Amino acid sequence: MDVAPEDLARLEADPSSDDTVPCVVTLGGVRATGQLRFRGASTRELPQKSYKIELDSGQALEDRDHFHLLASWFDGGKLTEKFAVDLYTAMGLPVPSARYARVSVNGEHQGLYLDMEHVGKDWLRHHGHERGAAIYRCGHRNCELTLEPGPHQGDFEKRIPNDAPDREALDTLLAWVNRGDDATFDAMMERHVDVEAYLGNLVADALISNSLIEDSGSFWIHEPQTDRWTYVPWDLNNARMLYWRTTNAETPLPVDASPRSFTLYDAAVQEVFDQRVRTRPEQRPTWSVLATRVWDRPALRARVLEKLEAALAGPFSEEQALAHIEALWKVVEPELREDPSVSEAHARRAREVLRDYVRGRRAWLLEALSALRAHGTGPLVIRAVASGSTGFVELHNRGTAPLRLEDYEVTSDLRAPVRYRLPAGVLEAGAALRLEASGDVARGPWHLPFTLPSEGGEVGVFNATRGARPLLHSPEDAVWYGPLPAGTVYERRGGGAGEDFEPRAP
Repeated sequence: MDVAPEDLARLEADPSSDDTVPCVVTLGGVRATGQLRFRGASTRELPQKSYKIELDSGQALEDRDHFHLLASWFDGGKLTEKFAVDLYTAMGLPVPSARYARVSVNGEHQGLYLDMEHVGKDWLRHHGHERGAAIYRCGHRNCELTLEPGPHQGDFEKRIPNDAPDREALDTLLAWVNRGDDATFDAMMERHVDVEAYLGNLVADALISNSLIEDSGSFWIHEPQTDRWTYVPWDLNNARMLYWRTTNAETPLPVDASPRSFTLYDAAVQEVFDQRVRTRPEQRPTWSVLATRVWDRPALRARVLEKLEAALAGPFSEEQALAHIEALWKVVEPELREDPSVSEAHARRAREVLRDYVRGRRAWLLEALSALRAHGTGPLVIRAVASGSTGFVELHNRGTAPLRLEDYEVTSDLRAPVRYRLPAGVLEAGAALRLEASGDVARGPWHLPFTLPSEGGEVGVFNATRGARPLLHSPEDAVWYGPLPAGTVYERRGGGAGEDFEPRAP
């Protein structure tokens, strides 16, 4: 890249600005003009900057007009994100491509970068999507697919077509994700989502320990002709697989992150909330509604686990994954010797650290498979719900031992840090208990402090004794229900023993 010195000085003077300056880009001996700025959020103050380039109208290089050049300064060996992208690609998932690039500015070598494919019109064309597809990007700290963002989050941004700012299709997606009942959820997924790709993405996230999906700025593609949505991940360097150059070079990577990444069953939900609520009182627990509901549906969960086992035997097997790390290292290692911003101590260990992660993560996931298969088989479940003035929540002990009711909390808001603690009592094995959703606890010990809306909602029951204080993740049971006419009961089939639900008309 060639940039006028005074323009480069303007960028350096205010790295946080999104103002652009003119540049000339040369790639493979071909030149094009465009606009350049720094990119990223927390990385703009680093000694090695990342760049975003948008070529001028009518200009293109290798059939592209946008470039994201990622410095990957925090990555001790500049292996993590490239390995992750290649893994997702090997699994057949819709992910932006990435390749290594040597970057120079005004003839001065900047180091080894990752050239990440821009998700825009060219991406749609290159990946075989409808020409008129819309691209939505998750807002700041918001890839949750909730009905609307919280006060600590940004809303979805419609990238293209930018001349049509309506979001009717997005609102329809969010409505059934949040207010569609469990009985129809699987069919809605099959009809409206590239479900194979989405389930595969949940597996890939588990493999790399993708822990900050909430702030990844990932994308949802909507194809209007088929009314189908495709999820496209971004910022795969948010994973705990990242070998941080700011930590001790001898520190190994953790391999025990929850495989149910960014769901209501991920312990990281608690960690993130505890960190942020200190300075943001409005903070709410953050997790994906869609991913959570997939894990709660027996047939979808079985498909996720099948894909996980296939990946462990295939692209994430020791044979294939370690061979790919070796191939990447042959490219990266000589470049790191010339990189002006590299940490030599971390670069020396990067390959071995990533190899150790693959071995350790594989072993941990293989051992976790039996527990993942047992998801949703606990003794206490929500057997039925009804909405309106005569609404209720019915709990059922489908286990073989009595349960202490005072150990549990019930809520109609799965993100609520405070829930209703049940009075003391015993729920015998095989017994059920009806809790009146009257909104008035003064009416008796088995009345709840909330009512259930007839347009649809959610109910959860949590064990309040599983930690030093009530946990914000891993409920005993959670139920989503859709619109319920007066008198209609939404209940489990098989008297509470099964996982499928159906509405029962009055």
